[in-house]
Amino acid sequence: MTSSKSSPKPGDKNSFKMVSPFDMFYQLTYMSAMASAGISRAKTFEIAALSKSKAAVYFKAINTLVDEFRYDYPEACHTIGLKAKSENIRSFLLRLADALRSGEPLAEFLAREAEVQSEDYENRYERDLEALKQWANAFSSIIMSVALIVIIQVITSMIYSMDVSVMGGLVATGLLMSALGAWVISRSAPREVMNVSPSVGSKEQKRALNLFKFLVPGAIVLGLLMNMLGVPLGVTLLIVAGMLLPVGIASMISDRRMNKKDVEFSTFLRSVGGMATSSGTTLKQALTKIDLSSFPYLESDIDRLSTRLQALVEPEICWHKFGQETGSKLISEVSDIFYSAVKIGGEPERVGFLCSLFTAKTAQLRAKRRLTASTFSGLTTVMQAVVAGLMVFVLSIVINFATMVETLMPQNDDALSGRPMMSLGMAEFSPEDLQFLSGVTVSMVLLLAVVSASAMIACDGGYKLKVSLYLSMIMFISGLSFLLVPPMVAGILTM
Repeated sequence: MTSSKSSPKPGDKNSFKMVSPFDMFYQLTYMSAMASAGISRAKTFEIAALSKSKAAVYFKAINTLVDEFRYDYPEACHTIGLKAKSENIRSFLLRLADALRSGEPLAEFLAREAEVQSEDYENRYERDLEALKQWANAFSSIIMSVALIVIIQVITSMIYSMDVSVMGGLVATGLLMSALGAWVISRSAPREVMNVSPSVGSKEQKRALNLFKFLVPGAIVLGLLMNMLGVPLGVTLLIVAGMLLPVGIASMISDRRMNKKDVEFSTFLRSVGGMATSSGTTLKQALTKIDLSSFPYLESDIDRLSTRLQALVEPEICWHKFGQETGSKLISEVSDIFYSAVKIGGEPERVGFLCSLFTAKTAQLRAKRRLTASTFSGLTTVMQAVVAGLMVFVLSIVINFATMVETLMPQNDDALSGRPMMSLGMAEFSPEDLQFLSGVTVSMVLLLAVVSASAMIACDGGYKLKVSLYLSMIMFISGLSFLLVPPMVAGILTM
């Protein structure tokens, strides 16, 4: 039998992917929920290969060995496990092979493994958060260092002749360092997708997306137009920040509601599962019996789900649509698992309990991440205010002193010929030099604002359009600096 690059052998390592602790936790929750229905071993592996997790490719390979190469399941699990790239999936498949060989009930084994994987996922997540905290502190130091590079260059130009190439190189290096810091934060943060696509998500997400499509391009065009018309930069930044703010606020509201829904969904699964089992009814009937006031954020979504089910819409479509309309990727995936497991015969209470453990653990860990992100966002915003204020302050001092020196220096040739020759850096500033310094300062303030906002949303990990809120706050602070600092410096120097 031959195989090509497009169709690798079942045991080829190149066809496998690295499996994160979250993917492994999701896969085991999925399998344990399905196995609780008492389905056969073959059906369990067949369903496991249909999972949305990256681990599904391993079970596809196992099924291929069993169906096409006549392996038994213990031997197939052992063979694929030895070829697995990820340590966690390798260890699990080898243990699974032993459990299948010994005749241990598959449902009990998978439930126990899901619980163990829950602890592993929690430990890995918390380690990532600790690394994220350390890199967040390092990012603050990097931004301050970049600001000092610019400030020292501007001050140095008052004493020595300004070398444009050297200053440009140092500024570019500073920007590269800050961008590298933001990239490291995005890599050190736990990798997870919290939201579904905004086009099919909650009404709050759709509202934020519509505002983004309308206001963000408008803010860019208006900002460029005002700059061409000579409107003061501070005023331009304030207006652009004001246009970005509605997008940021709508995104923040959407993100907060989604987080609340994640927390409530765990309780909802236990409630509807327990009601269905205790009353001996279907999920459709159980939804009409539970008290929806216990779920204030999910109430409208649950009510819409119940209405569709009562209207005899296909239940699988109803549950899938329910998950998407909450806006939460977590709810969307778990609701599919919950209904699918109950559909094939799983006990609703048992399935709801298994799914709720996965949901609750994930929601609790994400709450810890939000705490870290909120601290980092507050610190970065204050730091950006200090950086913007310092840069504009130093630039204003240079411009004012250059103007004062130009005023005090003798202007006619007779006065110059009677005085000793001297070389003053500021006295040699040309309008082009001052314009270059102003351009460097403005560019650094704006680019650092973009880099800081990107680092903040990477640390947060929530709704990506919420970057508009962070960018709006930083641009508002920068605009105030350009408006208030120069008059303050001029007032101090004229006293």
